[in-house]
This record gives sequence, structure tokens and C-alpha cells, in this order.
Amino acid sequence: MKRSFYLSGLLFCSFMLSFMSTRASVLSIPANPANDTVCSGSNARFIIGAVDTPGTHTITYSWIVSTDGGSTWSSAGASTSDTLTVSATVAMNGYWYKGIAADGTNADTSAAALLVVDTLNAGTITGLSSVCIGSNITLADAISGGVWSASNAHATVSSGIVTGVSHGFDTVKYTVTNKCGTIAAAASVRVDTTVVSLPITGPTVTCTGHFIDLMNVNVLGSHTWSGNTGNATIAADGTLTGLAYGNDTITYNFTNACNSVSSTYDIHVDTPLAAGVISGTATLCAGSDISLSETVSGGTWLSSNSGIAVVDGSGTVTGVAQGSVIISYFLSNGCGASVATFAMTIEGIAAPISGPDSVGIGDMITLVDTTSGGTWSTSNTSVDSIGAGTGVVTGRTIGTSTIVYSVTNTCGTTSASITMNVGNHPSISAITGGDSVCIGSTVTLSDVVSGGTWSVKNANATVDNAGVVTGVTYGMDTVYYSVTTGFGTTVVSTTVFVNQPPVITISGPVVIALGGDYFPMAQPAGGTWTNRRDNVGQIVANSVFYDTLINSIRYPVVSYCSYIVVGFGKDTIIYTDHNTCGTRSDSLIVNLPLPAVTNGVAAVPVSLHIYPNPNQGAFVLNLSSGDDKATVTITNVVGEKVKELNIPTNKNIDIKLDAPAGLYLINAVTATGNYSSKVTITK
Repeated sequence: MKRSFYLSGLLFCSFMLSFMSTRASVLSIPANPANDTVCSGSNARFIIGAVDTPGTHTITYSWIVSTDGGSTWSSAGASTSDTLTVSATVAMNGYWYKGIAADGTNADTSAAALLVVDTLNAGTITGLSSVCIGSNITLADAISGGVWSASNAHATVSSGIVTGVSHGFDTVKYTVTNKCGTIAAAASVRVDTTVVSLPITGPTVTCTGHFIDLMNVNVLGSHTWSGNTGNATIAADGTLTGLAYGNDTITYNFTNACNSVSSTYDIHVDTPLAAGVISGTATLCAGSDISLSETVSGGTWLSSNSGIAVVDGSGTVTGVAQGSVIISYFLSNGCGASVATFAMTIEGIAAPISGPDSVGIGDMITLVDTTSGGTWSTSNTSVDSIGAGTGVVTGRTIGTSTIVYSVTNTCGTTSASITMNVGNHPSISAITGGDSVCIGSTVTLSDVVSGGTWSVKNANATVDNAGVVTGVTYGMDTVYYSVTTGFGTTVVSTTVFVNQPPVITISGPVVIALGGDYFPMAQPAGGTWTNRRDNVGQIVANSVFYDTLINSIRYPVVSYCSYIVVGFGKDTIIYTDHNTCGTRSDSLIVNLPLPAVTNGVAAVPVSLHIYPNPNQGAFVLNLSSGDDKATVTITNVVGEKVKELNIPTNKNIDIKLDAPAGLYLINAVTATGNYSSKVTITK
């Protein structure tokens, strides 16, 4: 019994303590967020201060926002601290923010804080854009608090009142400054002066349907164009269009801020002219004349070729020479020109024959007569023949004939003639003399028939009138000897080879490896390989390659040798060739450096060689090393990998690098070392 009472009392005391503890917990917000004004694009910050009594609870925070002046509220974001940071935009101007604090038992809401978002805006200047000297206009801007100013001395401005000072343009500014910075709106103001009427300029004549441009230098203001008869219409930019035949008076009215003036201008509108029709005889003999007529008066007569026919002001045409001519009748006015044409043929008598008076048997020559339309004939068809319509004479047998050209036309029948001689071609023998010559040297050619002319086919050689051939450049040339008489030309030829001492080019490695077998190359083939130091290397084989026969001469192309490295040091490989023009040689220096010595112990020679260097992206890489393989990486100067490959050492490796011109770094890694070099690519 006592035990049950004791337990009941204990439970009652615990409940009362818990109730008293809960009732004593109080949450309040003594520090409300303050209003904040910021510029658009900046951050606004709101802070609340909450207090929990007796301070035994954890306070959590959240924020709400009202976009309609406090009528409705919604979450302001994910902030859970006593500070809310807002990235302000113009659209957020006038938003209200409240903070909410909670301790798990109680919650309290702060007073509302206003967000004011300011912007940099100078508005727009409104008002008149011109003012007369000594007069005023008033400008305005919807943004308050700004400052008015003028850019130069043409005008002054105070409180938006602009006063004209001197003729010209001025820029009026309205500058607004707030916490976001300074910005200005601008307007151009024209300061006018009293003007006088100035003349209209431009063409005075146009055509119906055509247009002309009229101008007046009074332009700094407003203006209107107008006509008074309806024969023309004129646009606001001064473009006048002809409507009907006749005259019109154009008026230009001009107004500025000071006064108004007017100018007038008389114009004439034409209509297009018809050229009419020319009639008359279309064929005329040279030296004669005829008269042409036209259905329209007032025009001008013209000839397309005064060397064939001329025409006077009345339409009388005089033939000058055989040919075709166009006679024109030309009229023009403000609408442009119109032309009637008439084609005529002027015929003439047979002119003197031109061309050779002799021809070889079996050869052809051409005779010409400037009067067309005639026929050709010969008096002796056994000696020669001639095409009736071509004038081409062909020699048949030795003798003479008379060639006749006959013309029948408006002028009657006329003829011209020439005596033609037919004979044998000149006789000529073969050219004798040498068939080759060195560059800069000479060889003399001859022919038993004298009086001929020497020449060459191209510029590999020259030849003078005595048949002396001089070598100029390497290669083949053809020498000609020609003899010409009235009966034709006979030509013989011979081939001459222009030679030169061998032009030696030699290439190969410059860095070599012990025991390596290298193959230097030289041009032309057919020469001899030697070297100076047999204790460094030895030439063990020669290989020569030839191309096909050219003009019965076998030309060597390229020669190789096999060079075996047997020791350390430098050696000179020499290639020598000769021909009838001389002997020449070229050399290649190769090198196998002695191995480095460290602490009295000979090291294995190690070297990363690249040749040629610089190159155009193709080169040979040789790594001399005691290791048998290496990994090679090629990078550009900014460290980007261009190529990577695995190679054997102590051998020439052909590398092709498709990369832009520039400097590249080459790194070779073996089992025992890391070796670097550089290569330059030029393109």
C-alpha cells in the first residue's frame, strides 16, 4: 500500500516538472530584418536575430517572400540561416521578406523588410529638335533629379530650357547619378539662322516616264516639293518624273526654326522620237553616188565606215572602196536617241594582185586581190593550176604562165594579171661536223651548198651564220640549215648533244654507328666511290642504276655504295665522276664519336641523331645505344604529343611527321636511359 502511494506521487511530481519546463520555454525575434536598397545585379542581404529562453533549444530558420505587397507569401528559397542573400533584379523591386525562427516547440515570424532595386536609367529626352539663334525651346525627361548640359557653344541649356547661340548642331545631355553609377541621355539640337531663298539645281529636260533629280542646298530644316501643271510629279527627295509632254514649274518650300522661303524651277517634259524609215538603192559602185531619203526630218546622217562610203547632210552616199557599210539616220531629244539604219554594199573594180611571182614544182602559194567576188584562172595549165575561188597556185612543171583575176559587178567586168614562174626546189646536202659540244665550247658544222641560213630548235645551243655551234645549257638541241630561192625552201638538220662536267650531288648519314651498313647515294651514276680512313669505314660495294635509251644515248641516273663502319672517328666518303667535259667530285663527312669515359671505365656510346635537320617532315632517326630497343615520343613546344613509336636502336629509322612547321622535341627512352633531341620542320 505504501509502495503504490509512493510511486503515484513520484509520477505526479515528474509530470508537474515537465509541464513547468515546457511552459517556461519562450522564443522571440528581437532583431528584425532591415529594408535594403541595391542596384540591379547586386546582392541584397536580410538578417534576423532570434532568442530562445532559457536557451536550451536549437533554433532553425526559414524565409518567406511576398511579391504582391504583403497579400500573399511563399518560400523565399533554401536558406536555413539567420541571413538571406538575394541576387536582385529590376523585376524584384518592391518585394517584401520575412524570417521565421523555430526551436522545435515554438516559432516566431519577423517583421517584413522591403527590397528596393535601383537601376541606372537616364530616360529619354523629349521636345523640339531645333531652335533659332536667340530663341528658346524646352526639353524634358521623365527621370527626375538629373543635370542638363550642352556639348559645345552652339546652344546653352538650363533646367531643360535650350537657347540658340550660333548656327550649327549641339548635343544636349541629361545626366542622372545614383548609387548604381552615372548615365546620360542625349539629344541633338540644331541651331538655325535666318535663311534666304536659294536656287533649285538639276536638269531642265526629261522624258515622259523618265526621272531626274533636283536639289536645293537649303536642307537643314523641313521642306516640300510641288509642281503646278501636272506634266510632272516630284517626290519628297527631289526625284521628278515626267508625266506628259509640256512644261512645268517646280516649287521648293523650305522652313526652319527661324523662317520660311520658296524657290521655283522651270522644266520641260519631252516624248520619245520615232526614227522613221530610210529608203534608196542598196548597191553602189566605188566612185559613184546615190541619194537616200528619210520619212522623218531634222535628223543627222552617219556612215559606219568612211573608208568604204561617206554620206553628206542631205543623205547623198558616195562609194569609196569595196565592202559593206551601215548608213544611219540619228535623232535625239530629252527622251534619248532613236536611229534608223540602212545596209549598203559598195562594189569595186579588180585591184592589183599581190603575192609571190614564183613557185616550186609541187609547192603551193596564195595570191590575193582585195576586190572580192572574182574568179582566178591560169593561161598555161601544164605549168601550174589555180583554184578559181581561192587564189592558191600549185606548181606543176618548169615554165611560165599568166594568172588572171576577173570581177563582174555593178561597176562592169574588170581584171588584173600577174606572170607566174615555176621551177625546181633548191638542192642541198647533209650537214657535216661534230655531234656534241661542251657548255661554253664550240663545234663547227658545214654544208657543201653555200648561202643558206643556220638556226637551232631551242636554247640549249646557239649557232652563227658560219655554222659555229656554242653549247649553252645541258641537253639535246637540233641545228637546221635552210636554203631558199624563188622556187621554195629546202631544210636539213642534225642533232647536237650539249654536255657539261658532271654535276655531283651526294647524300647520306653524317652520324654513324659501329658495325652499321650505310648506303650513301650520288648523282649521276657511273662514278667511283672512295673513302679516306679505312680504319673508320670501308666501301665494300657499288651499285649503279640506268634509265632507258634517250636519243641513242644511255643516261645514268643514280649510284649507291655500301659503307661498313669498323671504327670510331671521322671519315670522308668521296664520289668522283667524269666525262668529255671534265671531272668533278663531292664528299660526305661521317662521324662515330669515341665513347665517353667515366672513372676509368669505357661507357657504351649513346647518341640520338636526326638528319636532315631542318627538314620538311621526313627525316632519319638513329639511336646509338647499348640497349636493343627504345620508345620514342615526339611533342610540340607546348607539350602536346604528336607521334609515339617503338624502334630498334643502332639503325636508321625513317620518320614521316605530318605536322605544321615549327620546333619539335624528341625523347627516346631505353631500359637504361632517357635521351633527347630537337627537330625543326620547315614547309
